[in-house]
Amino acid sequence: MKILVIDNDININGLIKTVLSTDKSYEVDFALSGKDGLKKLKAEKYDVALIDLTMPEVTGYDICKFMSADDELKHVPAIIISAMPVKDKNFQAEHGNFQNLPVVKGLIEKPFDVHEMLKMIKEVTGK
Repeated sequence: MKILVIDNDININGLIKTVLSTDKSYEVDFALSGKDGLKKLKAEKYDVALIDLTMPEVTGYDICKFMSADDELKHVPAIIISAMPVKDKNFQAEHGNFQNLPVVKGLIEKPFDVHEMLKMIKEVTGK
């Protein structure tokens, strides 16, 4: 399974890489900015994208809007991973109701349980 992690926090990327590298069926790629993440999404085929909501320039919300409107990317499930209260309905409403975008299949708040993340990846990909 090919996973793209888009997060400008190198420590989170390292944690996710450590967790996912224990399972040889995962191939993990990283982007440290939203702009780089979009380039990688367009260049490669991924089974799922783990996307930080708050990044400079191109946000996770921007990426998910783009993915939802793109014929090649609208089938790639996105899991939002953020230090913001992404599960809170008021926060969601204040930030464009990102959870209603068709590609958004899961929400995880930092700090997160790695088992929760692994379970969600399996649920949204069906793998």
